[in-house]
Amino acid sequence: MQALALAAHDPVAATTRFLRVRGHPLKIVTDSPGADGLVSETFSPQGMLGVLDSPYEPGPDLTVVDLAREPAEIDALLGESATAAVRGEYELTRGYRLPRYTAATHTVFTLRDVNADETAALVRTEGRVTIVRPPSNLGDRWLTRIIRDVATRIAKAEGSLVLHSSAFVHEGGAHLVVGDSGAGKSTTAVALARLLPSAGWMGNDRMHLDRREGAYQVTACPLPLAINKGSLDVMGVTGFEDWSVRAGFPPPDSDWDRFQGEEKLKLSSREVHRHLGVDVVPAAPLAGVVLPRVDLTAGFSLEPADPGHTAEVIGRNCFSLDDNLYGEDWLEVPVRHPGPPPSLDDFLAHLAKLPVLRCTLGGAADVARLARGLRAAARR
Repeated sequence: MQALALAAHDPVAATTRFLRVRGHPLKIVTDSPGADGLVSETFSPQGMLGVLDSPYEPGPDLTVVDLAREPAEIDALLGESATAAVRGEYELTRGYRLPRYTAATHTVFTLRDVNADETAALVRTEGRVTIVRPPSNLGDRWLTRIIRDVATRIAKAEGSLVLHSSAFVHEGGAHLVVGDSGAGKSTTAVALARLLPSAGWMGNDRMHLDRREGAYQVTACPLPLAINKGSLDVMGVTGFEDWSVRAGFPPPDSDWDRFQGEEKLKLSSREVHRHLGVDVVPAAPLAGVVLPRVDLTAGFSLEPADPGHTAEVIGRNCFSLDDNLYGEDWLEVPVRHPGPPPSLDDFLAHLAKLPVLRCTLGGAADVARLARGLRAAARR
């Protein structure tokens, strides 16, 4: 079968690299310079999501091969699989189901982003997954997406607490910025990283927390920073028209120039560092929490968050091990050290020892006031 032929060998003249993902050795092979460059740019700096480059791994737990092929070849592969294997479905992401074709020696999965019509495929054999996708910008992203998926599955299986959160670092400690979609997490985290001394930005949308010796270590998940012009205005950022951005700017007729517009500018970690002038930190010990609300019509407020409100916001924004964030484990990710499920109650009890601040922000001046308030709270 075509699927087995593609999955049997590494492609000629491909780029091979080795990674350590939370201690698990992976071999990554791609025949696309764009996909290889995107992996380097995404997992930068080293340690984002627990992903580190390694010089060589003699016995990788998993080999991921990325092949750029023309759409006609991909259609033929899927068509052959549909006639020669048993058809079923799988859950690529939560609630999003696609066809799969199961044979005795392998399984072929249809890959399609929920927001695009471009079709790709993935062939899973023992210890190996082979991505077969078009030679496009969207196709180049599948390799990074699979590595990120593998890392998150390992983290959750090992007992990490995964929070819908941004984060910044101040004086060596990570401060989570937690809130519902639209609360202003990204704006607040980046703005404080730009203002505070000895500061850095950790990431956007998702943080992994591991219990270590009575404390928590925070590790960033390298998703793109999605931000609109209104958020840049709140931070006082100008001159962005001249930025060089890999993903490009939203189209002129979009709503990205409105605060909380649906269309957003997407920046990689390297682009956040380059254009917003902040260091990016992959991991740091937990030092505090900020629960923000960005409202251009509201006045500034800052106060310690009461435990009930903290528990409500954290609970709403916690991805537990039962949450189907990535759908079923269709990749069959190997896990060397499975751990017990994380305890949200233990995490909330730990937060009682740390500064947890609730704030409302309306503009750049309010961010500066929040920075002063956070420094004062950290000194207590």
